[in-house]
Amino acid sequence: GKKTEPNYFKALRSHLHLNKELIVIHEGFRGNDPLSLVNSAEEEFDKELKRDPEKRGYDNVFVVFDKDTHTTYTGALHKITGLSKKHKEKFKAIVSIPCFELWLLQHFEDVTRPYAASSSNSICDNVIHDLKAHIPDYEKGSRTAFELTHPMLDVAISRAQSLERRHEGVGTGNPSTKVHQLVKYLQGIKRQ
Repeated sequence: GKKTEPNYFKALRSHLHLNKELIVIHEGFRGNDPLSLVNSAEEEFDKELKRDPEKRGYDNVFVVFDKDTHTTYTGALHKITGLSKKHKEKFKAIVSIPCFELWLLQHFEDVTRPYAASSSNSICDNVIHDLKAHIPDYEKGSRTAFELTHPMLDVAISRAQSLERRHEGVGTGNPSTKVHQLVKYLQGIKRQ
C-alpha cells in the first residue's frame, strides 16, 4: 500500500521491538496498484540477492495490497504465484478484499457481509464509513491506525481466521483479509 499499510506495519514492528534491519518495510514504489507493488517487490528482492548472493535474498517477501477496484489484482496474484515457485515459497500475497481497512474494522466488529460500491461511494469508501463508527477521525494514510486498534489485535486475528475458513471452497473472498497471516508471522519472530 501507499501509506496506510506501511504506517501500520512500522508501528507493529516498533510495538514488537523488531529490528529495522531484519524487518524491512519498503514504500514509495512506482505506482500503488497490485501489479506495480509485486514488480517493485521483485526488483527489491533481486537487488538484495545481487548485493549478497550468499544469503540468497530476503527470507520472505510479503506484498500487501487490496483488491478494491484494481484492474491488476488478478495479474498480481498470478505473478506472486510464479515468483513464489521460482524463489522457493518466499513471496506471499497479503490481500484484503475489498481493502486494508477491513482488517482494521475486524478489530471492532465481526464483519462477514460482502461489500459493494454504492452510487456515491466506492467499495472501500463503504468499509471506511463502517470503520469511522469506531474511529471517527480515520483517514487513509493514518499514522495512528495501529495504536488505535492494537488492544484488540487478538480478536481481529481470530475474526480474520474465521472469515478465511468461511470462504474456503466458496469461490468468493468478499470480504476477507490475509493481514493476520503477516501479523502472526511477525509475532512469531518476536517470540523467537
